[in-house]
Amino acid sequence: MKKIILLFLLLTNMTFASDLDFKIGQMIIIGFNGNSVNSFGFKKVLKQIKNNEISGVLLFSKNIKSKEDLINMNKKLTKSASITPFVSIDNEGGIVQRYDFYKHKSAQEVSKLDEFEAKEEYKKLALAQKELGINLNFAPCVDLEINPNSIIKKKERSYGIEPETVSKYAEIFIKEHNKIKIATSIKHFPGHGSVLGDTHKGFVDATNTFQKEELVPYSNLKHYDKLNMVMVSHIFNSNIDEKFPASLSEKTIKNLLVNEIGFEGVIVSDDYDMKAIRDNYSLRDIVVNSINSGINLLIFSNNIETKDGNIAKKIKKIIKKEIELGNIKIEDIDNSYRKIIRLKRRLNS
Repeated sequence: MKKIILLFLLLTNMTFASDLDFKIGQMIIIGFNGNSVNSFGFKKVLKQIKNNEISGVLLFSKNIKSKEDLINMNKKLTKSASITPFVSIDNEGGIVQRYDFYKHKSAQEVSKLDEFEAKEEYKKLALAQKELGINLNFAPCVDLEINPNSIIKKKERSYGIEPETVSKYAEIFIKEHNKIKIATSIKHFPGHGSVLGDTHKGFVDATNTFQKEELVPYSNLKHYDKLNMVMVSHIFNSNIDEKFPASLSEKTIKNLLVNEIGFEGVIVSDDYDMKAIRDNYSLRDIVVNSINSGINLLIFSNNIETKDGNIAKKIKKIIKKEIELGNIKIEDIDNSYRKIIRLKRRLNS
């Protein structure tokens, strides 16, 4: 009888470990090296998708050798997975697009169009993503054009300074993508338009520049949460959280975005490989604080200075250890998993 009980406990623990591994994997998106189905980097990430080690991939220019190669890679990624993987890209249009075989207008250019013309422009953009096999576009940018010297202004990434104008064009972007089952993500919460710095390059402080109007688009668009995410920036604002930047801040995410604004969808981090985070926090601190703050989906691009093909395994190891130590709640893992799976199912419904 004792042997039977021990065997039962062993099998139960193995099932729990396997289930937890799967749930954690669904919380991780990574970038990779490789630009064809035959490249080493692609084969490695394909194996990670097959083994449910990651939730999906983030594509950059380095991954796009040709339209045909991109389509073939994305088809293989999608067909290999037991659950639809996120095949994601940053494609706002203008300077922020990763391929050159189509040209899309920047947010600034679109803001000069009437609503019908904007709809046609974003219909074309969405259809291009569909053709390429992309099912998640980390756009539109809903930052307000407050600082004329900001990276948002310089790269034509904003629809303007008025929250209602920004919300109007962002809504068109979202609808045209969602119509054909492509998820989107408004960004960069709580706002990147008032600051001068660039979080790709280092620490950026919005304490003295942030304006409450920057939150308006998130309130206006919060009900588009069925196939829409909110991406949280690495901006620091001591008026919101005196200790952590937004992407590691419970006060910013759980208190402000979820409780005050009322967003109920998937919350995704900006790339944690950006220098604003990597230069100031250990991987352990990034993982623990991001999950405790309310991030559901963690992005590690492997595209700036850090290039680590084993990053998903390292993250999983940290999460499991910190759950055992009581520093991460299993409820937060379950909550993230439910949100992510619900969104993925809607992509196929």
